[in-house]
Amino acid sequence: MTQYTILGRLRLMTALDDEGARNALPLCQAALLQLLPQVRRGANHEDPRLDQLAATAAFCMLLQRETTADEAYAGFKVGDISVTKKTPNPREGLARAEALRAQACAEARDLLCDTSFFAGTKAF
Repeated sequence: MTQYTILGRLRLMTALDDEGARNALPLCQAALLQLLPQVRRGANHEDPRLDQLAATAAFCMLLQRETTADEAYAGFKVGDISVTKKTPNPREGLARAEALRAQACAEARDLLCDTSFFAGTKAF
């Protein structure tokens, strides 16, 4: 699992051109750095499920960045002429990406540390 294998997975999920891929590489590196501490000791770091999980995390980061950019600028108007960027709802895309991430996390569960915490109460 490297930032480049994660980028390869991300490119399969998106329509990134070469420039977009160069811009997304830091997101892939960030996703890798977030995931590494969660991988179980002794787990196979070459398992493609880890690459997929990191790629979905990078995809979420990419969509969050684009959502912020799209909200800041959607079009312009000069006199009687207006141009508006017509895009699908970015929040829906982000919700779908987060669902993909949750699915990838579930599929790689046996490779990850159990970080959940449960504190129960006992009834008397």
